Amino acid sequence: MLTAITLENFKSYRQARLPLASLTVLIGANASGKSNAIEGMRLLSWLAQGQKLAAIQYAVQSGDRVVRGTVKDLPFERGDGFGLGAETAEVEWNQMTMTVQRRADGLHIVAETLTHGGASVPLYLLDQPSSGRGTDCGVAYNNFTRGRNKPHVTCSDQQAIFTQLTSPATFDAAHKASRERIPPVVQALEQWLSAMLFLDPVPARMREYAFPSDSTLRGDGSNLSAVLYHLWGGDRDKAVELARGEVEPYKTQRQAILSLIQSLPEQDISELSFLEEPRGGVMVQLTETFGGRSRPVDASLLSDGTLRVLSIAAAMLSAPEGSLVVIEEIDNGVHPSRARHLLANIRALAERRSLRVLLSTHNPAMLDALPDAALPDVLFCYRDPQDGASRVVRLQDVPDYPELIAQESLGGLVSSGALERFIKQPQALDRQARALAWLESIRQGGRHE
Repeated sequence: MLTAITLENFKSYRQARLPLASLTVLIGANASGKSNAIEGMRLLSWLAQGQKLAAIQYAVQSGDRVVRGTVKDLPFERGDGFGLGAETAEVEWNQMTMTVQRRADGLHIVAETLTHGGASVPLYLLDQPSSGRGTDCGVAYNNFTRGRNKPHVTCSDQQAIFTQLTSPATFDAAHKASRERIPPVVQALEQWLSAMLFLDPVPARMREYAFPSDSTLRGDGSNLSAVLYHLWGGDRDKAVELARGEVEPYKTQRQAILSLIQSLPEQDISELSFLEEPRGGVMVQLTETFGGRSRPVDASLLSDGTLRVLSIAAAMLSAPEGSLVVIEEIDNGVHPSRARHLLANIRALAERRSLRVLLSTHNPAMLDALPDAALPDVLFCYRDPQDGASRVVRLQDVPDYPELIAQESLGGLVSSGALERFIKQPQALDRQARALAWLESIRQGGRHE
């Protein structure tokens, strides 16, 4: 699974590493770089899907919105290139980095490698970049024999190199070890990166019928009913399930969906069912209870908040194990009184399914509802006071982080600006540490008298 994403000279960032935990929350003021960090992930996922850099100018301008702005806006301060990377939990070959150069005719990958700490030879290395308007580049690959001179294969610098090394036939027939060992590694990396789900639900699009053939949730949640239909086991014959003893997998998923829905205030949701139209489309329907009275309510009548929580449940349960789910502005439509329940369920489900979940929020109440175990993994985005570049720091990496959190809740620290001041002025932390040490010495001295 993915454990970190790295950015270099990308948009507002000079350099950044975003560690990913089961539940990671991305916070920061407006224009601090949160959206740019997520766009770097989007671009990396887009490339992992086999997309070509030559098409990015259309992707930038399309409604798909891989990234905002123009190609010129991708490098830091409109420079001549940028870098993207990913780290995984694998023991070997767990660090991928690529460098993209901007030329007169567009973007070209000029460097890319997959390696790990202590490796004398990477799994592969783009060491012969193209020049001018050319797109052919030379990639050295590991043949797992001694010697510095490694065999090469020609690739296109318009696509991520790892997506071009997934077939054993790519490598010379004489290099059996390369054919056996390289494809599985790059296939796993391709799967984890390409399967990233960026959830930005649009309730208006979730109120329509959806065809059951859709089993993967779209980023806008427009096929929510279809995905829930699969997760709930709506496409299975219940009599056949009972006869074969196959009801248990759906029972677990149904309990998980209902548990997440309990983050909603007021109503008590006891059941999901589905309406079917003549053309075969399905629409989710909830059985909810108000004041002891139950009634069915279909998606066309559900509130925005209910639809958003349903989309989170669908995303968490339909995403491939080991993948990353990014949920922007998690607080939209979620009542503060139920935030703690929702976040605890998201974290538990992420751990059970080996997912990485990244949430962004501005809401202090949502920050205060974070499980204690998730606090060290919070990522804080801010602008460097010296050069204006965006930076990211993990809370547990902030000096004297425990003392800082002990003073006030995370939501309070963010609202008051105290967290940003502490991070931007490390000397303040040093002074605090010295003051705490002095107070402790006074206490110790008092005990000895």
